[in-house]
Formats: sequence, C-alpha cells, structure tokens
Amino acid sequence: MGSTFSGLEIGKRGLAAHQQALQTTGHNISNADNKHYSRQRVVMQATDPLYEPSLNRAHVPGQIGQGVEIASIERVRDNFIDDRIIETSGVKDYWAAKNEYLYQAENIFNEPNGTTLRTLMDKFWSSWEELANYPEDNAHRSVVLEKAQGLGSRVEDVYRKLSQLRDQANREIESHAMHLNTIGENIRTLNERIAKSEALGDRPNDLYDKRDSLLQELASLTDINIGRSDEDELMVFIGQQILVQGGKLNKIDILGNPSKDGLLDLYWQVTGDPVLLRKGRLQGLIEVRDKILGEKIDQVDSLAVNVMDVINEIHKDGFGLNGNTNLNFFDIRSLALNTFGEYDSDGDGQNDISAIFRVTGKNTLDPDRPIGISGTMTFVRPDEKETQVLVPYSANDTLNGIIKRINASKVGVVAYMNHDNQLALKATVAEDSPKKNFVLRHIEDSGDLLVGLTGILMASGPSGAYDYKRLGEITKLQSKPEDITLTPHFHPSSHFKINEHIANNVANIAAARGKDVGGTGDYNSPGGHKDGRNALLVASSLRNNPVMVDYSKTTDDFYNSLISKLGTEAREAKQEWGIQTDLMTELENMRQSVMGVSLDEEMANMVQFQHSYNASAKMINTMNEILDTIINRLGA
Repeated sequence: MGSTFSGLEIGKRGLAAHQQALQTTGHNISNADNKHYSRQRVVMQATDPLYEPSLNRAHVPGQIGQGVEIASIERVRDNFIDDRIIETSGVKDYWAAKNEYLYQAENIFNEPNGTTLRTLMDKFWSSWEELANYPEDNAHRSVVLEKAQGLGSRVEDVYRKLSQLRDQANREIESHAMHLNTIGENIRTLNERIAKSEALGDRPNDLYDKRDSLLQELASLTDINIGRSDEDELMVFIGQQILVQGGKLNKIDILGNPSKDGLLDLYWQVTGDPVLLRKGRLQGLIEVRDKILGEKIDQVDSLAVNVMDVINEIHKDGFGLNGNTNLNFFDIRSLALNTFGEYDSDGDGQNDISAIFRVTGKNTLDPDRPIGISGTMTFVRPDEKETQVLVPYSANDTLNGIIKRINASKVGVVAYMNHDNQLALKATVAEDSPKKNFVLRHIEDSGDLLVGLTGILMASGPSGAYDYKRLGEITKLQSKPEDITLTPHFHPSSHFKINEHIANNVANIAAARGKDVGGTGDYNSPGGHKDGRNALLVASSLRNNPVMVDYSKTTDDFYNSLISKLGTEAREAKQEWGIQTDLMTELENMRQSVMGVSLDEEMANMVQFQHSYNASAKMINTMNEILDTIINRLGA
C-alpha cells in the first residue's frame, strides 16, 4: 500500500515547480528591455516514479507517479545567429571607423566648395600671369606675394588638420586597445565563475549572457574566433593567437613604433610579436592612421615641396625689378644642416646618408632628337628591399621617350625637362619609411646619357654612381649647387614660407627672364622693367608643364588624383558601412525573434503558472481535509 501522505509531497512539488516558473517569468519580464538578455524557459519533467521493476516490489498496479520537478532552466538562444552577428559586427565597425575619418578628411580639403587648395593655386598662378603683363608694377608684385602667402597658409592648415586627425586616430587606437584588454580580463573572470557553477551542476544563464555580450563588444573591436569545442573552457582567438583560454589571458601591449614617428602599435605581451588584425574598429583605425591619412599627408607634402622647388628653380634664373637674381622665392628647410646634404638618419650623432631631393643636368638639349648612344641606367626602388631596377636606352631613343620610361618604372625617381630644357631627376615619397621621403637613393649609368649628354653624373659605371648610403656623394654630380635641391625637412607642408628677401621687398620677385650677354647660353643680364617672361614661365610651369609631382605630370593632375581617390575611398566606406549596418539590423531582429522577451507570451505563461500553482495548493488543501477525516473523525 502507498504512503498516506504521498499526495502532500506531489502537491508540494507542484507548488515549488510552478513557483520557480513564476519567478523565471518575472525575471524575463524585468529584462524585457535588455537587448543582451536571453529569455529563459523552465523545463519541467515528471519525478521518477516509485517501484522500479524488481522481484520484491509491492504488488500494486503500475508505477506510482511522484509529481513534477524542474529538470533545468535553459536560455533560448541560437549560436549560429550569434556567430554571424560576431562576424558582421567586426566588418561593420571596420567600415564605420573608415567612414567617420574619411568624412572628416573630406571636410579638411573642402572640395569642391570654399577656400580650397585648388582655388588658391589657381589664384596664385593667375597672379603670376598678371605680373607677366605688368612686370614693372609693384602692385601686381604685391598680389603675387599675397596669393603665395594665402596658399602657404592653406597648405599648412591642411597639414595641421590632417596631423591632428591622425593623432586623434592614434589616441582612439590606444583607448580601444586598453579596453580590449579590459574585456579580455572580464571574459576570463566570467569563464572562471561559469566553470565553478557548471561544476556544481548549475546553468548560469545570466553569466552566459554577460559573456556573450562581451564577446560581441570584443568582435566590434577586432576579428575574433570563438572556440567552443572544449566543454570545460571557452577560447577566444585573434588571428592564430589565443587571447583568452578559460581562466588565462594573453594581454596585449601598446607600444610606440620609432619607425612611424612614435605612433602606437599592438604587440602580444608574452611573445612580443605584432598583433595581426583583419577587421574590426581597431583595424579600421590603424588603416586610416597609417595608410589613408599617412598617404594624404605624404601627398600634401609632395605637393608643397614640388611647388616650392619648381618655382624656386625658375625664380633663381630670373631678375627682380632691382636687378637681383639667384634668389629662392620659397624658403625650403633642408633636412641636412650642411651644404653637402649629409644627415644623421639613425640619431647616433654621426652623419650617415646623403639627402638630395633634386638634381638638374647642366646641358641644354632637344628632347625630341635621337640621343645616339646606348646603355643602362640603374635606380633603386624606395621599398624595404631596395630592389634595383634597370632602365635601358638605345641610340634611336629620344630623351622624351627615356623620361617616359623612367617615370613608368616607378622607381622613386621621376624625370622631366625643366624650363631651360635640361634633364632633372627628383625623388618621390618613399614606400618603406616616411623618414626617407624625397631622398634620391641611387643613380647609375653604364653609358654616357647621364654623364656626357645631360651633365648629371661625373662618371659612368658603379664607381661613378651616386648612392645615398655614402657621404660626400654630392661630388659625384656635375651640377652646380644652385641646380641641386637638398631633401626638405620632415613634412615640408608644415613650413610653406616665402623667402624673407621676397616678403620684405617685392622688387626682388624675379619676373624678368633677362638676356644672354656674351653668347654664354645663360641669361646673365637683366632684360629691363618690361620683361615679364620669367613670371610667365612660373605661371605655366605648374599649370601646364609636365614637371612631375611624384608620378603625376602636373600639379593639377596630382591634386585631381588626390581628391578623386579620397572621394572614392569615402564613397566606398559609406556604402560598405551602410550595407553592413542593414545586415546587422536584420541579424539583430532575427536574434531578438529567438531570444527576445515577448510580454504577451510571458503574461500568458504567468497566468498558466498561476493557475497551476493554485491547483497544486488546492490539492494540498484537499489532501489535508482527507487526512483530517481519517485521523480526527474516523474513530468518532
């Protein structure tokens, strides 16, 4: 015979189970607005019955049920959707970082409206054209000075704002990297707490939610892979390196990189290896800082130094209203502190390189005539390997054809014919280090093109080659000191200044071309107050003539390419960010449809559990009345 009090135990279990179900429903309702909360569901099952099959079991029909018990409280979540959200989150925030900074970069250049570099350059060239018509007029000279100062101020302003934007990205990288370590530590702590709870047989659903929220936040910063194959510990990978393994954390150090002006890079604390990222906001910021903004700063520097140098080259050959000549129009600060271009590149106190930006040959030539000689020029590409590049020439080649061949090879050296039809070679932005920008690396000729024909090198072959890694290399060049421009100080766009002799006296502006007295082939005497030919040369040199600003033929080509690429990059970032944002919204909606709390559903559950609770209580009351009858009234 079964126990007289078994009905009370069944009712008690029903009360306990449905009370827990009501508490879980209340927990769901209170977290209805928590987007990281996964709704929880009570899983009930029948308690094991009495009388398992055996020979000594009581002779009663069937098994006797013992009521209900809670098997588990599980959270409703889809890991496949979570993994897609984690992947998409990294991509979305990668493009978000690019979109934000490219938008700000576009505002700095402010094209096509407003006071832009393009409009100021146009006004500057126009002022030289006006001066060519009225070379004897000091008012027009003052306009040239004013437009030059306005252009200089705008160039410096663009550089300063781009540098500030890059510094802002650098600070944000530091902040996010520190936060990444904090998130990693929080995940590690949660892993320990979860492991302890699971060891006791519990399901810490709320801790799971907190960890999943941190994983998504981490995924927005960098690309992560989550290892769930081991039931005892969760692992988080960045690339192939483990960030978190159960209760262990591999921290990331944030250190300044000397080769990048002290900008911060990320390294694994244990190994010292760089952290390799592919997506996430951190990677977006690093690409913006190092590639996009770094490239834009280099391009503004290139524009500045080339504008200043080309105008100086022409201006030095002309004559001012007062007869003065051989004056620079712009003041270019040199990297080297001596006239030989020797510079200490590694900071050990000893000069170790020769830093020259441009060298011009001394011979005037017809660039369309066959050169009549053959040979091979050797240059060094400005990359980390400093690869040698050979540029051959033959007797039937013209100088213009050879110039195109040099420029098409993109070896860090560009060639052009200057205003006197002399061959000029100058350096471009470096690929390996910004500290080597505008440094001619290697010039060598096996034949006589750069020696006898153009008058650049003193001798042919390896012994006569110019190489920047040696000192005293300026002696390898035939060119006069005024035909050699030393490498400018870092970021020439930060110092776009007028020569003080010009700023203090506009009569020194060399608008006159002069005349050749004595048949020397040189314009060695003033040509009179009405001579404005040199001003016309300046106006056309940067507007029409292929003076090569990096690998672009003219300043207009170069600036148009800069703005066009910036616009394309900004448009791509905005488009991709929009696509990923829409995808993220769709995935979030899918996830909320699975794990989100529905108040209508929870209210229905609450009513159901309340009725079940009341029924269990009614059953206990009924059993109490039955027992009261048996115990107190049966003997009456």
